[in-house]
Amino acid sequence: MWIISNEDKSVASTWGAVIHLKAGEPRQVGTDLGLLCLQEGCTEVQESEVPAMEPAPVEEVVIEEVVVEDMPEVETAETVDSPNFESMTKVELEQYGRTIGIELDRRKKKSVLIEELKAV
Repeated sequence: MWIISNEDKSVASTWGAVIHLKAGEPRQVGTDLGLLCLQEGCTEVQESEVPAMEPAPVEEVVIEEVVVEDMPEVETAETVDSPNFESMTKVELEQYGRTIGIELDRRKKKSVLIEELKAV
């Protein structure tokens, strides 16, 4: 069903579907939304009355080539020195563990927490 509105409006259904209409622009909708639009003052137009719409122009995307040699070195787990766990408190150990995706239980001994962190 093709409908047209003489003013900008939005029509919403009770099941959550919404259609935004621009004044004077024909719009193809399903029968259920079409009936709601007709109730809101829109008019139905026949498909033969709808002007042929040209497809929107397609912009050509230019992909930039990146040379790997030009990229800065990324720090990996091997290149980053692990922090001094012995000087950290249990709260700091727990916070550090969360940054690397581990949930530590502070009720355990500090030495056990450090072992869990080093195991990763």
